[in-house]
Amino acid sequence: MQLRHLTHLVALAEQGSFGRAAEAVHLSQPAFSRSIDKLEEDLRARLVDRVYGQVRFTAAGELVLARARELVADAGLIRREVAELQGLAIGTLDVGLGAFAASMLGRVALSQMLQRHPQLTVRVELADANTLCEQLHRRELDLFIADTRGLKKQPGLQMKRMPNVPVSFFVAPGHPLLAHAALSLEQAMDHAVACPRLPDEVKAFFDRQVKRTDRALFNVECDDVGILRDLAHSAGAVILAPDFAVADAAGAPPLVRLPMKKMGSMRTHYSIVMPANRTLSPAALAFSVLVQGMMAPAVRKE
Repeated sequence: MQLRHLTHLVALAEQGSFGRAAEAVHLSQPAFSRSIDKLEEDLRARLVDRVYGQVRFTAAGELVLARARELVADAGLIRREVAELQGLAIGTLDVGLGAFAASMLGRVALSQMLQRHPQLTVRVELADANTLCEQLHRRELDLFIADTRGLKKQPGLQMKRMPNVPVSFFVAPGHPLLAHAALSLEQAMDHAVACPRLPDEVKAFFDRQVKRTDRALFNVECDDVGILRDLAHSAGAVILAPDFAVADAAGAPPLVRLPMKKMGSMRTHYSIVMPANRTLSPAALAFSVLVQGMMAPAVRKE
């Protein structure tokens, strides 16, 4: 028994004759009759009595017709819901963001996602890469974006590296440190120095560069780049942030990159991390494509 046979039975009831029903479902009358015959054969019961050109349903036929109408309606609903899901008119998105990724991408990406697809149900988890990885394995997340330098390689994961983006120290215009042609980290530490939470590998790098022992290099940690920008303007703080995040602050006063000594080329190391053996939902796929599109301008600006 196939759904199309049940669909034909419903059409027969609605049209009242084999000829009209066959035309309604775009079949020849012999092909339509064979479909009803096949349904009766599968169920081992007479469903329709053909009397002088009239169609009369038997008791078994009435029972099957009632259930067929429900099944055909449910099948139509399934098709509509799948179409809505593919078109993101419905659906859910469970996404994880590491600290740098959250500050640089999270706010803008999620805003654009919901502007395009306002009916989505979205849940965002902010955590370090290892915690997000555990949640991904437990199927609590569709995907996550984070700095993956400290993430141990694990089976069942697929990592899609994103373009590296420069990271710099910034201050507000007119900051006294801008009077120097080149600065050491120790000079920057005469002021508050703020950053998002950093991977252990990055923290260790900065620890090796600093000779002062009176305080840590970064005495303020905050995962919101908007707050970091405010600290730069209101408290004269030096902030560490991806260039893209600072430059992309719509309407915010511009910050100025500090010329730092011996820092070399500092860059992000983001990856989109997904299950290797699981198909992404339409919402997760759309979010992934959106983030990659956002990163492309950052690379072109280098």
